[in-house]
Amino acid sequence: MLGLPAAALLVSLAGNFDINGAVTVEGRVGEAPLNTEGKIEAGVAGIVMPDVMLSYISRTTDARIDYSARIFWRTPNEAQTLKPVILHVVNLGVSSQATPRLQLMATGNLSVGEADYTALTVVLPNQPTLPAVIDFLSITGGVGATEALSRRAKLGLNLSIVNRRPLGQTAEVSAAAGGFPLFPRQTTVVAEPNFRYTLSRRDDLTANSPVSYGTYSDVAVIDPNTGVITSGNVDDTTTAPQVGWQHRMTRRYSLRMAAGAAYVHVSPALDTKSPVAPVGELGVDMQLAGHGGMVTRGAAGVRLDYFVDPVLGTAGPRASVAVGVTSVLNPRWLVGAEGTYATVFVGKPTAPGITQLDETLVAAALLARCRVSDHLTTEFGFRYSDRAPSVEVSAFGFHQRQLWLYGSLTVNTRRPTERMVK
Repeated sequence: MLGLPAAALLVSLAGNFDINGAVTVEGRVGEAPLNTEGKIEAGVAGIVMPDVMLSYISRTTDARIDYSARIFWRTPNEAQTLKPVILHVVNLGVSSQATPRLQLMATGNLSVGEADYTALTVVLPNQPTLPAVIDFLSITGGVGATEALSRRAKLGLNLSIVNRRPLGQTAEVSAAAGGFPLFPRQTTVVAEPNFRYTLSRRDDLTANSPVSYGTYSDVAVIDPNTGVITSGNVDDTTTAPQVGWQHRMTRRYSLRMAAGAAYVHVSPALDTKSPVAPVGELGVDMQLAGHGGMVTRGAAGVRLDYFVDPVLGTAGPRASVAVGVTSVLNPRWLVGAEGTYATVFVGKPTAPGITQLDETLVAAALLARCRVSDHLTTEFGFRYSDRAPSVEVSAFGFHQRQLWLYGSLTVNTRRPTERMVK
């Protein structure tokens, strides 16, 4: 017979396995540049994305792994071919309540294949400079632990690693172009201790101090004196301690604030303005209940951080603004809008004849989603993005405009559920 501890362990591990498949088909019509230096061209695009997810859920553990393939086709395109670009993506997520006080988490992502720069915005969020189409490998992984020291205090530690590199013709073109990178090699390791203390029913105090080390190979290093772009290797060490305060003003509104300082040591020295800069965040979250069951959620925030550009090899303060609103109109309909603006304050006019690289990004999207049935979901909307050099240079001007009207259809094997790993 099983002893009581063994029986308790079996009960805690007992759970359910589930598998779910889905296929999303999206069509676009609009305009976008063929490459980062080309003129804007009108055209059409299509995306087919099959996805399969295996999940395991028990009383203490939630584990999910999914695989998807993003098959993208656009005409006209830079290569003047009908061949689509295919990106394979595997996501992994595990969350476990190891003890009543200790929670453990792990995440992972593997992306390999070809992607246009509309897909690269997921791999490199808020990245201003992106190539048109690249072949690459990206592996990211992370583990985390949160321990409840008391009813008010929680202590956590997150560890992560990122490794990205070009593959195939992308790596060959980088070498053939005198070392100018389409997609540089990158390895980054981050450790982030964090602490949360509940001051009252409405107030939480937070503190975190991320420390990272990154090495970038064959990046586009900009000479701070001449503006000439050459190829080189860059290493950086960054630490950015900050303290924050979250205040629930009412049941529907909450305010979050954080402030601190970042220190970056870059070798070789780049045009970083200063190795020390303030960092912080100010944001508000809201949840409104409307008539007829309508619920609206929104968030808006301004963030200042210290950004080491993995493509350009520059470093300096980056400001970003993000706004988003979603409304559940009824059990079937959801509408939303979001906007983002980010710019890096390291811009400097380049030498005559040298193209100023992009360090500013603006993007917006509108969407309407309808759950037709438990197995069918439709979505349509509008996407916009544009890129420009830093606002500090005289050559500032947006020139990478994308405007897309799109519609998509998703068929799945069961009713969609919110994913633990986005």
